Amino acid sequence: MNVVINNMHVLQALLQEKPEKIVALEGKAESPKAKKILEEARNKGIRILEKNKKISGLCKAPVVKDLKSSDYNLGNLVLILDEIQDTRNLGSCLRSASFFGVDSVVIPKHDSADFSNPAAIETSTGAAYDLNLYKTSNTSELIKKLKKNDYWVTGFSEHASLDIKKQKFSEKNVLVFGNEEKGLRTLVQKNCDQLLKISKRGQTSSLNVSVAVSVALYDVTNKL
Repeated sequence: MNVVINNMHVLQALLQEKPEKIVALEGKAESPKAKKILEEARNKGIRILEKNKKISGLCKAPVVKDLKSSDYNLGNLVLILDEIQDTRNLGSCLRSASFFGVDSVVIPKHDSADFSNPAAIETSTGAAYDLNLYKTSNTSELIKKLKKNDYWVTGFSEHASLDIKKQKFSEKNVLVFGNEEKGLRTLVQKNCDQLLKISKRGQTSSLNVSVAVSVALYDVTNKL
């Protein structure tokens, strides 16, 4: 499966770091940046189709694995994004996950933004290719199985009583974030080992989920 990427900044990043992910580029060199991108692509043997004026790239979709065949050993730091709807929120979460060294990211098979959506890949600035990506048919059951494999599962909710700053974490951690509007589903919350909040200092009532993911990952990785 291939996807079309229109963001020149992302295409340039892929050319420099992951050229094997680009199948072909389409467009004409009508600006210095476009010219540089096309020249670099030619030098790396990438096919150029000079059809449209605007530069776009035909890229491979990120590899997504099915958890049914997994042994549930997903690395020491796992991020579960349960029913995130906005593709750019998903992409921002992937970018932060890559930056902070997350090993695996899991989303539901249904009712979720998709890893292969071009907007998610663009917003991740290519980080979607750095991570182990999985889909699950049942988030609550997955959490139960991860706990049996010695993972400590932390859910995040603005209604939690415990603050992230006061908590310690284990060697193998799973961080779970819920839907932008509704938060974590009740059954998902019940299956977590603990629920934490990111306490506010100002007037805004809550954080965007992608910002909350970044704050949490910064805190957790500095405690490991």
